[in-house]
Amino acid sequence: MADSEAPVRACFRYVSNHSHFLDYKGALAAGLPIGSGEIESGHRYVFQKRLKIAGSWWKTENLKKMIALRVVRANAGWEDYWSEVRQEAA
Repeated sequence: MADSEAPVRACFRYVSNHSHFLDYKGALAAGLPIGSGEIESGHRYVFQKRLKIAGSWWKTENLKKMIALRVVRANAGWEDYWSEVRQEAA
């Protein structure tokens, strides 16, 4: 039987091994953004806008591909992506 505490230990291990990413004071001194507002906004615009269309549903195996395309489009790489796809197909 699986150890019911394993997820807690895994989380603790992850945070312990990545604690250097939690140096907010150093990030601020380097002029880096530390808030999650940009991520939350991007999540709402890039993912949710497409995923939460009323009446829609998604197959799990297609979801990652669709999200990848949304990210390419949000990062202004849409034309480059399709140009590369066309070159590979030729």
